Order: sequence, then structure tokens, then C-alpha cells
Amino acid sequence: MEYFRYIVRFLYRIRWYLAIIPLIALIIAWFLTRNMDKEYNVKTTIYTGIISGYNIETGTSVSAANSAVNMANLIHIISTERTLKEVSLRLFARVMTYGDENQNNNYILAEHFKELNASVPQEVKALIDKRSEDKTVDNLLAYERPSAGNYVYGLLNYGHPYFSIRALSEKIKVARMENSDLIEIGYSANDPGIAYNTLEILNEEFIDQYQRIRFGETDNVIRFFEGEVARLYKLLTNAEDSLISYNVAKRIINYGEQTKMVAVMDADHKGKQQEILLNNTTSKALADFFEHKLGNQATIIRGNNDFITELNNISRLKSRISNLELMNEGGDSEINESLDAARKELFDAEQHIREITKNIVAETSSVNNVDVNSLISQWLEQVVLYEKTLAEMEAMSIQRRNLDNDFLYFSPIGATINRKERHIGFIEGNYMEMLRALNSARLRRRNLQMTTATLQVLNPPLFPLSAMPTNRLMILLATYVLTFFFITGYFFLIELLDHTLRDRRRTESLTGGQVLGAFPKESTLRYRRFNKIINDMAMRHLSKSLLPYFKTGQQNVINLLSSEEKDGKSMLANELEEYWNSLGLSVRRLTYDEDFLSEDSKYIMAETARDLCPDIAADEILLIEYPCLKDYSISPALLNMATINLMVARANRTWKDTDQKVYAELNNSLSEEKRRTLFMYLTQADRNAVEEFTGQLPPYTMLKNFIYRMSQLGLTAVENKHAK
Repeated sequence: MEYFRYIVRFLYRIRWYLAIIPLIALIIAWFLTRNMDKEYNVKTTIYTGIISGYNIETGTSVSAANSAVNMANLIHIISTERTLKEVSLRLFARVMTYGDENQNNNYILAEHFKELNASVPQEVKALIDKRSEDKTVDNLLAYERPSAGNYVYGLLNYGHPYFSIRALSEKIKVARMENSDLIEIGYSANDPGIAYNTLEILNEEFIDQYQRIRFGETDNVIRFFEGEVARLYKLLTNAEDSLISYNVAKRIINYGEQTKMVAVMDADHKGKQQEILLNNTTSKALADFFEHKLGNQATIIRGNNDFITELNNISRLKSRISNLELMNEGGDSEINESLDAARKELFDAEQHIREITKNIVAETSSVNNVDVNSLISQWLEQVVLYEKTLAEMEAMSIQRRNLDNDFLYFSPIGATINRKERHIGFIEGNYMEMLRALNSARLRRRNLQMTTATLQVLNPPLFPLSAMPTNRLMILLATYVLTFFFITGYFFLIELLDHTLRDRRRTESLTGGQVLGAFPKESTLRYRRFNKIINDMAMRHLSKSLLPYFKTGQQNVINLLSSEEKDGKSMLANELEEYWNSLGLSVRRLTYDEDFLSEDSKYIMAETARDLCPDIAADEILLIEYPCLKDYSISPALLNMATINLMVARANRTWKDTDQKVYAELNNSLSEEKRRTLFMYLTQADRNAVEEFTGQLPPYTMLKNFIYRMSQLGLTAVENKHAK
């Protein structure tokens, strides 16, 4: 609430600024806007048929997403620089062709045409054909050059309010009417003929531009796609022929199946090879074991020529069988017959070698209690198996080399075929995309032929007969309001930054001390006759505030202090002296440099009032006016012996850092108990500052009573009895 009262008083203090300055600004704004141009607004509506029209591409109306895009495209076509340039140039040609300086017409007002005609150079006027607007447009187009000295170019690109592209772009408003097929175009100008003809020309140019863009773009696209389809078809044919030739040269029928067969054969070969190797190792170990058991018998058998011959024969036959088995993967009948014969020979050879072995062993004996025939039979079996595995391993080595050769053969072929097929796929994909795009473009062209005809002006522009209401009133109101708030903000900023003591709240905030009262400055105008009454009210308040601190039977001393000269100590001492004398009180007044010297040791070393005034009576009130504390010191004893220490300062002066330093030193010189006797007192204060202590000051008029009551938030209070 206190802050609210502060704001109210703040506004009351700057009331004259708030009343006069916004009023002056309002008068200036009224003067400047007295001749505002009238604005003539013209609108037109165009039906597009994009949403509700039939679309042969889909068999239905256009989807919501596509419709939004298409409508946006239409709106952008209207506002493109190319369209606006055509409108501007044709509008200028029409105005120059049909304009009249002597009378208004439906093209331009006479006064506006007179201004325009005066600015057009003679060489441009020579291009105007009064008989043909189209001929004039052609002449202007031929004349225009991108040059700063070219009048037509400058007219279109600089800042002319009617013909510049920038002005048209800013003033032409295009919007879709909700979710409909309709586009609304609005334009306003200070000339009714200009506003009307601008939109009329814009409708014509927009429809023409739209048709040119749509059909021209589609035809160019079709020609492009046709060329691309032909080119890609030729590339695709050449790539396919290249792949066929390569497969024939490399004898490739199905690369995937062929390489799969090689991979299967490789896997089988690895398995068989591992199995044969295992058998070879096992048979060799067992043969060596049995041979060791047989001892000399085995040596004798191995030394027999027939045994060796037959064993080699078995190895040869097994090798042949393995080779034939590798060759017989395709199931050839001749190979099958040779394979059966070789297997029979192998069986006979195995039987023969057993007979040779039996014949070599003439008698049956035992080695380590083992039957010799059994050992020989087992040994022979492992020897034959070992020879077989050796033959098979040799055959497997041949097969390994063949498989490795197959891998070496097929690996680069596969990479080449993949590259060729990838190339064919890439070309084929592009070819199909181009073919689909070509068909879509052809379908679109047909669709455009069926749908573009629906683009038509539904509501043509109407010639405006009356101007739109101006916003002058809003300008005047805004001027007043903005000025009001600017002044308020300006003074509020000053209020926040100002270090002038001014009133109780500001003083207490700046100094940190308590304000005991305020003495008014002399009024020289309408309140001059009330000066004496107001001064007496201030003195009564000061006396009422001081007397409660006086003690009977003791010396009562009031120290009048200040941090600077001419703050009103002498005036205040004189007023107090006169007022208390009028009350019958005994008052003694001491003044520096009159009753004591500021630089006298007696003053500097004084501890009591009697050191300054030895003859002072006990019942006398002593008023001591001290020199400026910024330049002279005062003993702490004199401060602490005083009844009241009154720091006097002008309300209309700045409270500086030096003042605050003096006040702080003064406060530190006082004892804890005596610090309660230090007060601030304002002189040369405004009425508002004085009324905080004395209450309402005269005169007591109805208006003054009301203002004071409102400042105190006495919203429902009864009028002061002194009201006149």
C-alpha cells in the first residue's frame, strides 16, 4: 500500500508534464495528419477449380496435400516479380494512354496524372500511342534497359507508389478463402482508378502467366523425357548385347549354378581328402605295427618281386578307378563300363596278392603266440589299403588342381558379369523411371488441357466510389498514449536514479537516518499569503517533535549540524528561537564564528556546552549552530552531551558521497544510546514533503482537500471542515 501511495504522489508531482506535453504531441500529430491520403480498396475473386475439379491423373479431385501446394503455387505466381512487372508496365501504358490532366476518369485522377505527366521525359512520351495500349506496351518494353538513367527501368524498380514492383508487392494482398477453390486478391491506393485498373490488369496477366507456365513447362518436360527414353533404350540394348557376347565367349549358361556346382565339388573334395588322409595315416600305422610283429616274415614278403609287382598293380588300378570316378560325374556310359572293368581288375589283383602272400609263407608259425596267417592277413589288408589311399590322394591332388583352376577361371568372370548386370540394372532403372515420367507428363498435359480452363475471374474488381475510413483517430490516440507513457517512464527513470533528498522517503533511503521534519521553501506565487501560516505549522511540528526528548533538571542542548554551508541552520535556529520565546521558554543561541571560533582550541577540545558558553543557565535551552562538518570537525563529547543532534540539509540538493561519509562519521562518533538522538531535518522542501509531517497545508479549497484525501487514499472520507 505504501508503494501505491508513493506512485500516486509521484504522478501528482509530474501532473503538469503529463497534462501539457501529451497535449502538445497530440496537436502536432493532428497538424501533420490533417491532409492524409484517402485509401481506396478494391478486391477480386478468382476460381481455380483445383480442389473441386476432376483430375484424370487420379480419377478424382486433387488431394488435400496437393491442393495446398497447388494453391500456394498460384499465390506465388501472382506475387512473382515477373507478373508484377507485366502489371506495372501495362498499368503505366494504360494511364499514359487514357489519362487526362483536366478531368478525373476511370483510369487516374486529374491531379495525380498531372504530377505523373510532368515527371515523364519527352522521349518516353513519344513512345505513348494514344490509339493502342498494346502498342504502347511494346514500345516501352523495347525502350526499357537495366540502367539507372532509363526512366521506365527506374519507374519499375525504384519507389513509385503506383508502378514500382516493390510497391505492388507490398500493397497487393493474396489469400486463399478458407479451404475453398477461391483466391481473393486485394489492393489499395490513394487513387480509385489506379486501384481498379491495377487489379483488372493483374487478373488478366495472372491467368495468362499461369497458362504459359503450366503448358510451357509440361511441353519442355515431355521433350526432355522423350530424348532421355530414346537415349537410355539404346544404352540398355548395347549393354545387354555386351553381356550376351561375354557369356558366349566364356561359355557361361548360368553363372550362379555353375559356380554353385564348383563350390559343392570343392566342399566334397575337402571332405573326401580329409577322409583319405585319415585312412592313409591309420593304414600306415597299422601296417607298420603288424610288420613289426611279423619281423622277418614281412621283410621276406616285401622282398618278393611278384608281391611288389602286384602291389604296384593294385595302386595303379586304384588310381585309375579314382580318376574314372572323377570323370564320371555326368554319368557317361562308356566311363561306367571302364569303371566296372577296373573295379573287377582291382578285385582280382587283391585276390592274387593274397595268394602270393600265402605261397610265400610256407608254414604256419606263431609270433608272441599270435597266429602267423592272421597277422599276415591283417598286415596285407593294411598294406593294400595304404597303397589304395596313396593312389586316391594322387587322384585327389589332380582334382584339387582342377578345382583351383575352376576357381581362377570363374572368379573374374563373376565380377565382370556382376558389373555388367549392375550396369544393365542401372540403365534399366533409369529407363523405366524416364518412361514412367514421360507417361506421367503426357497425362499431365492432357489433364492441364482439361482443368486449366476452370481458372476464371469469379468476382471482377469494382470501381471504388468511396474511400476507406482512415486510421487518423488511432494515430492521434496512439500519439497521446505513447507520449504519456514516455513522459511517465522518463520521470520514473529520473526518480530511480535521482540523488536529490526531496522528501522523507528519499532522504531516509539515501542517508539511512530518520527524518524528523521538513521546513517549506518560500512561495512567491499564489501561496505567498500563506507562507507565515505554513512556516508556523512547520515550527509547531518541529517543536512538538523535539520537546518530548527534553529532560527537566538537565541542560537541554540541540546541536544544529550540516555537511555543507547554506543548508538553513541559521534560519532554523532563528525560527526555533522565536517560536520557543513566544511560548515563554528560555532559549540561548550560539553561532560559530560569532560566539565561538571554528578553529579555536577551546572549541576543538570542548567537552560540554559550558566550555562554549560558561554563563548558560540550567533552565535555558541551548541552540548550537556548528560549522560545516565537511570542512570542520566536532568533538564526540559535544555530540554525546546533546539532547538532540539535528542534521540539517536542503531538500532540493544532491546527497553526495561526501555527505554520506560525514553522516557516517557523525553516527560513529555517537554512543550506542545517543545514536537515537541523531535526526535529519529538511529545509527548502516542497509542500508535499512538508505535508507528510504537518498534514494538509492551506489553502483548504475543495480541490485541495480532494487531492490531499486521494493522496492519503481516503477514498470514502468526509471533506475537511476547512474546505471552502
